[in-house]
Order: sequence, then structure tokens, then C-alpha cells
Amino acid sequence: MTLVTSLCEILHVSEHELLTASDDMHQREIEEQSRGYLRILKGYTWITYICYLAVLIPCFIGNLVTEHRLSWFFIVVGGLAMIFSFINVPVMTKTRRAEKCFWCFYGSLIYMLCVCRIVLGGDWLIMSLLGISFGLLSVFLPIILCSWKSNWPILHHKGLICLGIDTVLAYLMVFFGCLFYVKGVTGAIIAQNLWVLTIFVILAWLIFVVFRYIRCSRLMKTSITVALCGVWMFLADTMVSIAYSSRIVRPGVNFHNWMDFGGQNIGLVILIVGAVMIAASMIRDMRK
Repeated sequence: MTLVTSLCEILHVSEHELLTASDDMHQREIEEQSRGYLRILKGYTWITYICYLAVLIPCFIGNLVTEHRLSWFFIVVGGLAMIFSFINVPVMTKTRRAEKCFWCFYGSLIYMLCVCRIVLGGDWLIMSLLGISFGLLSVFLPIILCSWKSNWPILHHKGLICLGIDTVLAYLMVFFGCLFYVKGVTGAIIAQNLWVLTIFVILAWLIFVVFRYIRCSRLMKTSITVALCGVWMFLADTMVSIAYSSRIVRPGVNFHNWMDFGGQNIGLVILIVGAVMIAASMIRDMRK
């Protein structure tokens, strides 16, 4: 401490000031870097706003000059809103940036589709909204819900929420698809298509219930899933024939005729494999 005291006397500072000088310099560097970052961020934001105005003002004037009303200008606004959701929203927000970017993009996309429908006309809006919602939500909604940390009881069943929303959107797509795009559509045709969709939905829900709510080993869950897929394939032709054929196809097996019994044969083989896996899993669990 004698050397430190001597240095303090020479520099005319206290021992505390000498010992904390490096920390103060480091803190000043951090503050200076923060101010520089904020200046860059502010400049970036203003540059993007100027670019938006450089696009909007000519489009606004051009739309009024050419059509004497505002029409496709609102489509341009929707396109810029989509760009805004990617390059400005992450800068403006401090938490949940990816989630907010997604919702802004999703909202701007819906807005642009609605404006295009108003400006251009057509009967495609509902199917477009349903298709985009189904595609985006089926991929990103599970990711978003996994990032939510809350004690709400409903959030303990995030998979149920996602699959439920996907199921509803799928049924709506089939219903409106038949309603708008099938010539001579009748209630029977809509019911047939909804029934076929139900056949596939049943398999998806069964697999979900097995993996989410049945408490057993992973091998047992996989084995049960394989067996369920076998049963589903074995009965698929019969279930489809209920809607599309006046004669119900009875389930049967004929390994000499794969053209007519291919689905049933494959389903039986998968069912046998699943049963063997279930037995092996039970033996494995009993030995533990």
C-alpha cells in the first residue's frame, strides 16, 4: 500500500479514486458505446421512414392521377407494412421480438389480402385467409406458445390448443373449398369431403393423445402409435366407402391380390409389427 499511497500523492487523488479509475473508464466506454448504438439506431429508423415516404408519396399521387381515387395505393401500404414488420418491429421492441414480428407480419398479410379483394374482386378471399392461417399457425403457433411462461391452466395444454386450431381451420377449408369451387355442390358432397377429412383427423388426434396424455415409456407410445396406424390403414377403405360408395367395402386380407387389398394387407402387417413392439415394450418394462 506504500506504493499506492505514493502514487496517490503524486497524482493528487485518493486511494479509492485510483483503485476505481479503471472501472470508471470502463463504464464511460460502455456509456459511449451505448450512445453510439442509439445514434445508429435512430438514424436507421429515420432512414427507413424516409424510404417508406419515398414510396408512399409517389404512389399516392400516381393513384390519384391515374384513377382519380385511391385503390392500389392501399395494396402498397400493405406491402410496406409487411416490410415494416421485419426491419422495424425488431428494432422498436425489446421483448418477444420474434413473436411480435410474426403477429405484425400476419396482420399486415391479412390486411393486404382484404384490400386486394376489395380492389380486384373475386371469391378467393376466404380460402386465402384460411390457407395462410393454416400454414402459418400450424408452424409458428407451437413455437410461440412454447415461449409463453404463465400459470394459466389452459397453457398446460398447448398441444391441444394448436391441434384444435389446425383441425378447425382444416374443416373450414374443406367446407368453403367445396362451397366455392365445386360445381353443382350439394350438401351430400360437402358431407362426403368432411367425412374423409374426419378419417384423417381421427388418426392425427389418436397419435396426439397417445404421445401427450398416455403415461408410459417412449417405446410403448411408439408401439401403440404403430399399431393404431395399422388399424387405421386396415379400415381406411371401409371408412371411405361409407361416404363415396353405395356398397360398403368390407375389410379383408388377400396377400395374393395386392391391387384390391393393398391397403388392408399393409395395414395388417403394420398392425402385427405394432403388436410385437407393444409386447416387447411390456417385457422391457417388466424387467426394469
